[in-house]
Amino acid sequence: MSLKEPLMDITLNEIRTFNAVVRTGSFTKAAQLLGVSQPAVTAQIRKLESRCEFPLLERFSKEVRPTSLGKQLNRLSCQYLDLDLAVAALLKPEVRTENFRMKVATASPIIFMPLIAAFKKQYPNALVQVIAGTTHECKQLLLDREADIGLFPMPNVLSGLSRLAFHCHGLVAILPNDHSHAGAQSVSPHDLIQDALIAFKDSSFTQDYVKAVFSKANLQPKFEMMMSISEHVSNAVVEGLGVGFSLSDDIRADPRYTLVPVAGTDMDITEHVVWLKTRSQQQGIREFVEMALTRRNLDQTCQ
Repeated sequence: MSLKEPLMDITLNEIRTFNAVVRTGSFTKAAQLLGVSQPAVTAQIRKLESRCEFPLLERFSKEVRPTSLGKQLNRLSCQYLDLDLAVAALLKPEVRTENFRMKVATASPIIFMPLIAAFKKQYPNALVQVIAGTTHECKQLLLDREADIGLFPMPNVLSGLSRLAFHCHGLVAILPNDHSHAGAQSVSPHDLIQDALIAFKDSSFTQDYVKAVFSKANLQPKFEMMMSISEHVSNAVVEGLGVGFSLSDDIRADPRYTLVPVAGTDMDITEHVVWLKTRSQQQGIREFVEMALTRRNLDQTCQ
């Protein structure tokens, strides 16, 4: 960033205001979020931008968007807001209330919905918004601070993120009931390589894992169909369009199809509760993680 004055001259109030404008896309909505007047927001943004040689925001008729430099500043400055919240929680614990808001992004709603339900039962006045998406989408929401908690597999530790192992499961093939392997205890990639294979979208963890399982067997699968919604994979199997895949506890049993474990993948995938390290003390996040600790379902085979 190129600044006309030292970076330390930028105040936390300017950062709060800037982040609010970026988050809401509007000076008016940012003022409502912060509980101040719109002229006050405008003044803070003008003061902040006066320190920079390049603009931070682009003004359009109905919205405001950050420039490339503005996006960089937003990502960096969010850490200071996290610190601000953490300090407030430490020094003023009495201001904590059960009327908090929290966004939860999950790639495995069947697994995590009982945890979310238990959390809502314990904190009935909390407003909990659940966002379903792929693992990649949920992770990005978390990194962009569009979600407070992420619920998805995270096999590799990422800088800035904390994780708690919650549940382990493996991979199953979704087979038509009349498939030759429908009565088997397990199937291998070799058993299915000649079948018409149905894929979930490429950005999904499950699809990446399926490809890795076939690759480990030195096979190159050909997927004849791709579905954008996981439930559509099983529906396609029911209609006789091919064979699909799912993580074992991400799909409910149904008499219209048969679920058969894929050999060698039992308990291979660990589902995690994930959050930003800098937001560990934020209200809602700390309580959610504490509850997850008491309800997680793990055994010695989990990774």
